[in-house]
Formats: sequence, C-alpha cells, structure tokens
Amino acid sequence: MDVLQTSRKERSHQLLIGWLLDPRQPHDLGTAVLTGMLGALGKAHLVEAEGLARVRVDLEVVKPGSRADIVISTSAFKLVVELKVHADEGREQTKRLADDHAHQQELLLVFLTLHGDDPADERFTAMSLRTFAGLLRNALEQASAPLTPHTRRGRETAGDLLETLERMTGMAPTDQAAARIWLTYGEHLPSAKTAACDVLKQMPAAVAAALNQLDLSEPVKVVGPFPYQAVGQRKIRGDYGRYAELAVLLVKPSWCTADGIPRAGIGYGTRAEPDPFDHGGALRPFLGIRAEDPRVNQYLSGACDPQEQPSWDQWPRWEELDLTPPGEEDDLVAAYSDRATARITAVWERNHTLIDQAVALSEASG
Repeated sequence: MDVLQTSRKERSHQLLIGWLLDPRQPHDLGTAVLTGMLGALGKAHLVEAEGLARVRVDLEVVKPGSRADIVISTSAFKLVVELKVHADEGREQTKRLADDHAHQQELLLVFLTLHGDDPADERFTAMSLRTFAGLLRNALEQASAPLTPHTRRGRETAGDLLETLERMTGMAPTDQAAARIWLTYGEHLPSAKTAACDVLKQMPAAVAAALNQLDLSEPVKVVGPFPYQAVGQRKIRGDYGRYAELAVLLVKPSWCTADGIPRAGIGYGTRAEPDPFDHGGALRPFLGIRAEDPRVNQYLSGACDPQEQPSWDQWPRWEELDLTPPGEEDDLVAAYSDRATARITAVWERNHTLIDQAVALSEASG
C-alpha cells in the first residue's frame, strides 16, 4: 500500500478490511479475522452459534439516513463497521447508522479508527486499527501455508496491509526497536555519535600504519594520508559540489610520475569529517583503486571486476568499509584498520597487474 501511496486513502483500507472479514475470499485465512473481531467485541459466543463461513459481506450499504462502510450479515447477527482512517466523524454519523440498522435483533456496531476514537453514539464500540492489526497478525501467524498461487497472492496482500497498519500505528518491529533504543539511550546518543566520528577520524593514520607492516612480493610504498577534493554525486548534493576527503594508498614506484606523484594506487578513502550516516549512509569510509591520471582512470573503469558500486570520481573501483562493530573486547580503530587492510590486500592481489597495464598504456600514449 505504501508503494502505491494508498496507505492514507480510507477507501483502500475499507476494501481490504472488508475482504479480510469475508471468509470466502482467497486470503486463505477463513473466518480467523472475523472471529478475532467478534472476540475483541466480547461476542465470542456468536462464533459457535452461527456458521461464519456463510456470512455475507457488503460495502457502502446505503440506508435512508446513512451509508455504512462495511456490513456483515448472518441469520443471527449483523456487524456494522464505520471506518475512519484520517477523517473525523460526520455530523451525527454514528447515530444515523445505528438508527438505520436498529431493527436487527443482535446488532454489533464498531467505530474503527486509527487511534480508537470515541464515537458520538454510545451504541457503537470504539476499536483502533492497532487492535485490528493485532487480530490480523494473530490470524496470519496461526494460518497454515496457502495452498494455491491465487491464495498465496492473497496472503501476501494481507501481509502487506498488516505492515502498513503497523507502521501507521507505531507497532512495526523496527519502530518498536528504535523506540526502545531511544528511551534507553537517548540522552547519550549525541555524545555517542561524536565518539564514533572521532574513531573514524583516526582511521587514515591507523590504516597507513597497518599498510606499512605488509610484506608484499614486490617493492611498494605507502602514500598518505593526503587530502584531496572529491566531486560530490548529483543525487547527494543536487549539483557536483566538492568536499574534503583523505586517502591512504599502496603504490608501486612505477606507478608514480617523475616527480613522485602517484598516477594510481590501492587503498583507503574517507571524508575529512566522517559521518557514516550523512546523506543516508552514501558517503561512508571506503576502499578500492584510486587513479588520478585520467587515462589510467578511464582504462580501469572499464577493466576492473564488476561490482555493485559504479566508478566514481577518481575511484574506478571501490567498496564501502564494513562498519559492523567488532566484539566488545576489541578496539574499534584496530579492528576497523585490520578489516580495511585485509580488503585492500585482496584488491591488490587481484588488480595490481591490471594497474601496471593501465599505467604503461598511459605512458605510451604520452
């Protein structure tokens, strides 16, 4: 529903809730949702007294003074549901509904709203969409596997509605977990963020030290940490703005110009002021191949192994550093620098001869 932007439309909820309350529909939940609603209303005895599989479910039932959203009829009772998602009750709306259906011997009137608002007419029972979502979740958890592709799609539709309702009412597991974190640690989160950013600021020097300890099969040198201006991605900046980054590179002497400037290298990159959640996490610390020489960059952009991350700026091959925290006994800077060094070493083993070729071609072309 969220994908189709229908989660705020009352008519969409009306159709789906009516569909779920109808045991004959292909959600393969049988009478479970209707049984749950009757139980929540304190009318569980009606489940035993009436064969619910034979109920009739109608939408938009028009009477002389009212129009009911959902009406469920049996020989023993009638259930009228008035649904309000983001709207208020109309003038005497519940009174007119109750009067129009008052002739029924066993009449159940439900005012189903986002937060369980009280109806104007006391003959109605208030029920929140949070309560209904709980009934639906119970039905889904207790149901057996759907038997056909048709009912499987119906079950997926029921699950989609449940996720939408839980997000709307604050019941979603991710919302619950986030709320618990904030309620437990909220006052400490700003200082925790500052501490985490300080850890990441130490990374360039730590990675440089770790790279200097490597014993590779041929002479290399570690260049950096050194600053440079990165070109921002349009989707992040709205334009190709620039911001400061730092890099540490493993470089072969043959990859450098006559004055010692690396044409290319393999190593670590990060923003000068790192924040792993800035711009939705799109600018996290990373590692890969950096090629400042445009010809080397162009060659490597087409020749490197396929990857999820596209070639970007002067990094024709890159990947984000995994920032999953290590065990509580481990030092964060040491663990992250070891993790980065291991990945840089792997990229080196796969690509250093490719960079040899790219540099040679660049030199040959003048």
